[in-house]
Amino acid sequence: MDARDDKRLWRYIKTVGRPQNNESSRNRAPCTSSSAIIITMSPAKRKARHRDRTMKTSIITLTTDFGTRDGYVGQMKGVIFSINPSCMVVDITHDIAPFAIREAALVVKGISSYFPPGVIHLSVVDPGVGGARRPIAVKTEKSLFVGPDNGLFSYILTSSAPWQAREITNEALLMPDPHPTFHGRDIFAPVSAFLSAGAEFESIGPILDDPIVLPCPSPQETSSGVLGEVIYIDRFGNATTNIESGMLGHAVGEVQVGHTRILGLSRCFADARVGMPLALINSFGFLEIAINGGCAAEELDIKVGDYVNVSWT
Repeated sequence: MDARDDKRLWRYIKTVGRPQNNESSRNRAPCTSSSAIIITMSPAKRKARHRDRTMKTSIITLTTDFGTRDGYVGQMKGVIFSINPSCMVVDITHDIAPFAIREAALVVKGISSYFPPGVIHLSVVDPGVGGARRPIAVKTEKSLFVGPDNGLFSYILTSSAPWQAREITNEALLMPDPHPTFHGRDIFAPVSAFLSAGAEFESIGPILDDPIVLPCPSPQETSSGVLGEVIYIDRFGNATTNIESGMLGHAVGEVQVGHTRILGLSRCFADARVGMPLALINSFGFLEIAINGGCAAEELDIKVGDYVNVSWT
C-alpha cells in the first residue's frame, strides 16, 4: 500500500472508533490528586475479562481456485496483513477446480461449522469477475462470508439459520481503482481485513434481498429407498452424494451408482478389502462411494451429477 492508502486506512480506523489505548504516558494529563488512586479488579472479573478478550476472534479463511503456482493468493494475503497485521489467515484450499462454483460452495459450507464464532470466510471462485455480478458479504449468527454473488454461498443461504446479505459498495473499504480481473485482491481481501479489524458489517453497503442461489439438487424418497446424486468428488476420488445420514433410517440393502452395486453400508474404509468398492457415511454426514485404496471416480467412472440409488433391505 502506498502513502495514500496508509492515510486512508488510518482515517478509517479512527472513524470506527478503535480504542485509544496506545497513548504514551508523557502525553497524558498528570494526576492532580495528592495521592494515587489504585483501581483493583476481583479475580472473577479478571477471569471474565480475559474470557471476553479470548472469545473475540480475528480469523480469515481463504478458499479459492487460484492454485499455488502463481502469486495471486500471496497478493491477497499482502493486502489483508497491510490492513490488519494481527489477524490470522487460514488457507482452506486453493485447489478448487477452475470455475467450479458449486464445488467451492460445498467446501465453504462443510468447513464453516468447525470454526469458532466471528470468523470471516473469504471465498473467490469468480468466472464472472469484472462483469455484472455483485460483490457481497453474508452475515449469519456465527460467521461472515465474503465473495462474489454467483452462488458461492448457496448452501449458507438455503440453510435454516437466519442470514443478512449486503452488496459491497463502500469504496473506502476497497483498494484504489480495483482491477476488473482481480476483485479477490482489490475488493474481497480489503473488505475482509477491515471487517476483521472491527469495521461494522452495516458499513460495507446496502442490504441485498436477492443473492444468487444455485439450484441445489435434493434427494427424493421412493417407496423402496432414496434417489440422490453425486455432488462432489475429492482428491482421493471418493464421491460424496447429497444423501444425508438422517435419510437412511432404514437398513440399507444396496447402493447403486452407474453399473456398480454395493451391498449394505460400511463403517469405514477398512471394512472392505483393498481394491473393493464400498458405501459409507463420510465425516460430513453424507453418503459416500469409495474404493479402499483406490479411486472410485476413475475406476467406477463416477462423475458429479450421476444418480445414486439406495434400496432398503
